Amino acid sequence: MLRVRLVVPLLAGALFAVAPGAFAQSDGGGTTAAATAPAADVPAADPPAEPAKPAEIDQTLIALSTTQPLKAHKGYFRLTHRFARNLGQGSFGSLAADFFSLDNGAVMGLEYRYGLTSTIQAGVHRSTLGKTLETFGRWDALRQSDHVPLGVSATVSIEGQNNLRLDPQPGVALTVSHAQGTRLVLYASPAFVHNSHTGTLRLLHEGHSHDLGSAEDEDESSTAVDTVFVGLGARARLRETVSVVFETSPRLWGYTPASATWGVGIEKMTRGHVLQLNFGNNFGTTPGMIARGGASSEVYLGFNLSRRF
Repeated sequence: MLRVRLVVPLLAGALFAVAPGAFAQSDGGGTTAAATAPAADVPAADPPAEPAKPAEIDQTLIALSTTQPLKAHKGYFRLTHRFARNLGQGSFGSLAADFFSLDNGAVMGLEYRYGLTSTIQAGVHRSTLGKTLETFGRWDALRQSDHVPLGVSATVSIEGQNNLRLDPQPGVALTVSHAQGTRLVLYASPAFVHNSHTGTLRLLHEGHSHDLGSAEDEDESSTAVDTVFVGLGARARLRETVSVVFETSPRLWGYTPASATWGVGIEKMTRGHVLQLNFGNNFGTTPGMIARGGASSEVYLGFNLSRRF
């Protein structure tokens, strides 16, 4: 009996020493007095900084392709719109009467891409210019990183008028990009287009009264059917969601009359959409159209609208 009287107080003291919180008084609301004791002042941790947005925000500049990846099993949609009134022709009053070309007709294009994998995508583009239909596939061979200074993508395509029934034009292009921080990305895209300027295409191109030069300016390149050009471009972010873009595509070999295509634009990114207002000397939105060049004295207003989903 004496042993029990000695053991019980010893056990109680041991338990109290090991778990003193179990014997703390409750405040009646299910919390203990120890839990309600004021804590020492601890400085609040700074919230984690949001990662900087990349300069590469779209699959294209104006007409040229970029190296922006498309996630596997994700889609991309693009609408292109070029008003047909030449802003370099006519007086200011006549331009204003046409609401600066918005009252005139337009050349439109629709495009859809799908990411087969995280590095391979396929797409289709349809333009109202000659009912041109283009199908293409792209492989993102390299992505820029801390150890790789360049992004590299390869694209193969085939396009043709009258929904790919007339004058098919296969092409291949390599797009190389380099991002300078999060504000600027530069592009170079050498491309080859076969059968880029057949007799039928010549009639269509001249039917839009572009300034292609006089007859004495023509040379043997006017009869060439293949074209090599290099697309050069840049995208620079001015603000968090506002960027400016520029591109030009001088021809290096083959069909070279007329001028190289060029375009400039300003764009706004919001909630997955990129809305771009642009000016250029052509209606081109496919490699074959770019290969045929633009007009030296014409400027057209247009816009692009794209979304990834």
